[in-house]
Amino acid sequence: MLLQNFPYLETVVAGLAAFLMGFVWYHPKVMGKRWVEARGKSADDMKPKFFPSVVSFILWMLASCFYSFLIIIMGLDATMALILLSCLLWVAFAMPPTVMGAFYTGYPFNAVAIDSAYQLAGYYLFALAHVLVAQIT
Repeated sequence: MLLQNFPYLETVVAGLAAFLMGFVWYHPKVMGKRWVEARGKSADDMKPKFFPSVVSFILWMLASCFYSFLIIIMGLDATMALILLSCLLWVAFAMPPTVMGAFYTGYPFNAVAIDSAYQLAGYYLFALAHVLVAQIT
């Protein structure tokens, strides 16, 4: 029953949108320059590489699958419920380990803030994709 009602198209669109947003988010004219400066690296050190990009894509797709699974299990379909789910997932599961990890590794707070905000934006894209694709189909 779960697989019959699973929102496959919404899941793929959501994961792909969150992944692609990373190329915009970390572009030098958006947050990339600040992120590179916060990490103490040069722009050449931060050019996208194949393997990390593939892993990032797979992880965004995995997160999107779990997001869709939660929507089904919880019976959510209202826009505000999906936005709230995005917020709660970020506050409970994404942001805390990112911040805690930064304390132990010395990862600069400015870089943590940029990375963590990207995660939240990705979760918001999950909600948006589910709302928009459901309206279109």
